[in-house]
Amino acid sequence: MPLRTLVLPCLLLCVFAVHAVAQSQPVPAKAAASPLEPVAWLVGGTWTSDIKDPQDNSVTHVENHISWAPNHQAIQFVTDFNGKPHYNGFYAYNPATKTIGFYYSNSEGQLTIGTATPDPDGKTLHQEFDVMQPDGKTQHVKSTIMRDGNDAYWFSVFLQDKTGEWAPMFKIRYERK
Repeated sequence: MPLRTLVLPCLLLCVFAVHAVAQSQPVPAKAAASPLEPVAWLVGGTWTSDIKDPQDNSVTHVENHISWAPNHQAIQFVTDFNGKPHYNGFYAYNPATKTIGFYYSNSEGQLTIGTATPDPDGKTLHQEFDVMQPDGKTQHVKSTIMRDGNDAYWFSVFLQDKTGEWAPMFKIRYERK
């Protein structure tokens, strides 16, 4: 049998095989939206604010560094006060409760655990959390993060007064640098 007679059928068989394999490749699935999408806009850059103490007029420079965790399943943050780490924590999705949880500790040994609930418009994040002091005492706190464009937000904290009503404690504007 001449070589030419074998080469042509083998060549055609290879072309058909390659074509069949190419046609059977699945279309890549579009990545599902992350359940952390409501807080993902915080990632990137350095969020800064200068907070003036009304009692002694001292100013605390705050820098909040927010990034995706290496496994992309949490959003981590480190908040510095005057160049020194103060808060270290993360946001993560809890599939059992279908909520965004957050956890952080501070340089004095407090532990904070809470949940973040986005408004449907995506501009405001409502947070409820417990702050556990090193001595074991716990305080329930609420806060809001209200987005102000792509590179700014207002952070407000609310504490309960003696009657059980929620009263504003402070409101701070952060800007992304």
